Amino acid sequence: MSPVRLPHLPRGFWRAVAAVFTVAVVAAIGWSLSRLDWSVVGVLFTRRAAGEMSLLLGCSLLASVAGLSLGFLAWRVVLLELGPPVGEPRVVRVFFIGFLSKYLPGRVPGMLATAKVATSNGITFGRLMTTAALVMSLVLLSGFTVGLLAGVQLLGAQAAWLAGAAVLIAVVLVRPQLVNRGAALLLRLLRRPAAAKAASVRGVRLAIVWQSLSWTVTGLHVWPLAVAMSASPSRSLMVCVGAFTLATSLGIAAVFIPDGIGVREAVLTAALTLVLPAPAAAVVALASRLVSTVGEVLLGASALAVAEYLIRRTPGRPAAPVPVPSRAAGTPGPAGSDATPPA
Repeated sequence: MSPVRLPHLPRGFWRAVAAVFTVAVVAAIGWSLSRLDWSVVGVLFTRRAAGEMSLLLGCSLLASVAGLSLGFLAWRVVLLELGPPVGEPRVVRVFFIGFLSKYLPGRVPGMLATAKVATSNGITFGRLMTTAALVMSLVLLSGFTVGLLAGVQLLGAQAAWLAGAAVLIAVVLVRPQLVNRGAALLLRLLRRPAAAKAASVRGVRLAIVWQSLSWTVTGLHVWPLAVAMSASPSRSLMVCVGAFTLATSLGIAAVFIPDGIGVREAVLTAALTLVLPAPAAAVVALASRLVSTVGEVLLGASALAVAEYLIRRTPGRPAAPVPVPSRAAGTPGPAGSDATPPA
């Protein structure tokens, strides 16, 4: 597929498009927040004193935001491995625009927006797509591996397929170049361009470490919620981390279900019945979705605001747009979220 150049249009036109896109994303986020089950907050506060419950919710939100930040670091490592240096604020801009645009209905607007922002900031379309393929493979492999913490107890002998992901992670740590070859093959099959440069052995291993930490820290946000519903702190810790990671990984793998909604809650509820009664487990699953969404929005909006401020504070010649394929490809995004990591 031969690349084509975007038409040359006045800067004012693109500014208007950016303004419309921003309003659409904000409206979509507001709509998504309004559809969350906020009643679970009231249920949680009936189980603990207000001060104690506020502290538990604060810790849950902090863990969610920290885990998402680590997921960004995994994506950043891969992106910077695949081409020339890109300024940190511009890396943040590309990642979080792709990440927040997942709230728009359908995938096409987010795909187009991410491709446009990436190419306008000096990141070729092939580099963006290769990052997406590499990161997605690491997200799922590490996710199912960490998911063993709950999967073995939940699935018993049927958890053997999860152990396969752990074996693959071990293989990739020994032979990281296999990830590059797999990503290149996938992009060839999809007839999408690949980056001109492959990720280094060190880069792939570092991305695996960051992504595994991302899953672990993000999964910790479920623990304070489970403890609030009277789960045993010692017995529930590993179950909560593994349950969230397994549930979210399955939600990501269910590509035909928007944002993994329903899949994640069902798997998380089932796994949490190992340490909680089913009604309490359902409350924690709904509260987890609420905390995760609020954390995503807060982190994404804050990171973008800081990035835009830094870019405008140190004005430089903007990167020239580069050719992009006539068909858009997948949006880049981090672990701990049901959306595909921005790649």
